[in-house]
Amino acid sequence: MMLLTQAAMGESASKEAMIKARQGEFETAKLLIQQADEAFVEVHKTQTSLIGFDEGEGKVPMTLILTHIQDHIMTGMLAKEVAIEIIALREEMAELKAALTR
Repeated sequence: MMLLTQAAMGESASKEAMIKARQGEFETAKLLIQQADEAFVEVHKTQTSLIGFDEGEGKVPMTLILTHIQDHIMTGMLAKEVAIEIIALREEMAELKAALTR
């Protein structure tokens, strides 16, 4: 369940970062991306620990919950990547708007 919580935290921070970027709060958005990064580092550590325990021998059965958790991890990581691009685009748009209004 720790994996699920960590993945959800990363995904949530990524989505909130996009909202903050839309509101022009770019520094807050970038801090949220850092939080997402930290969550996904913890996800990776936990996954690595599970893989090490399993040793490729099937000691950790592939259950529905593990499949569900992996889905959350992948979508969360994708959300972070998309958020990074959206933040950059919103920042560029804000700079262009500011330049046009001068």
